[in-house]
Amino acid sequence: MISKTKLRHPTALMLSSVFSALNLSPRFHTIDEVAKALSAYYLGLSLRRVEALFHVPRNTVQYYWRKLANYSSPPPPPRVAVDETRIRVVNGLLYWLWVVRDLNTGKVVAVRLSETRSGLDVILLLEGGGIRVEEVREILHDGGPWYNILSTLGVNHEHETFGKRNLVEQVFRSLKLRLASMDKHFPHNASKVTILRWVKAFFTLYNLLQQGE
Repeated sequence: MISKTKLRHPTALMLSSVFSALNLSPRFHTIDEVAKALSAYYLGLSLRRVEALFHVPRNTVQYYWRKLANYSSPPPPPRVAVDETRIRVVNGLLYWLWVVRDLNTGKVVAVRLSETRSGLDVILLLEGGGIRVEEVREILHDGGPWYNILSTLGVNHEHETFGKRNLVEQVFRSLKLRLASMDKHFPHNASKVTILRWVKAFFTLYNLLQQGE
């Protein structure tokens, strides 16, 4: 059971800086109230339960959740781990979710949603995260052939089954644990755009909560 005491004050302080960067200022609730409501939703409570427990309307939680997707952390140092996993929609659609995690800080620094797994997807993932392939010192990944494009580009990369690449597996476990409360899939009316926006918001809070530990 999630209680108010488990949602610690540092989360609100960190969200305050994010809201400032996004030029957001809650009108009818304090940043602390919104931060705790968002954290509870992140941890798996339904919007209905969040509203009942924290007295923040569900449409307010949804509004600020969407806004979190627009937050970008500072550019990462060029030592990263990359991986991909499947994301399911209730109508049977499947997407590939790509994640880049900073090996130094543990932060998720780039995400991408695609219908395919290809070398082009790898390039777009890195470039979308502001990671210049010519400046990357180390990329760890699994044995997927789509990562062979990195050799063509002259990027230093390494196939690693365990070790540091597990940082991305940990991220996926946290995400799938959250999706378990949604029956492990997104609703039938979820589009690629809305799924990616939801995932970006999730990882924004993931980074903040990891930083606060």
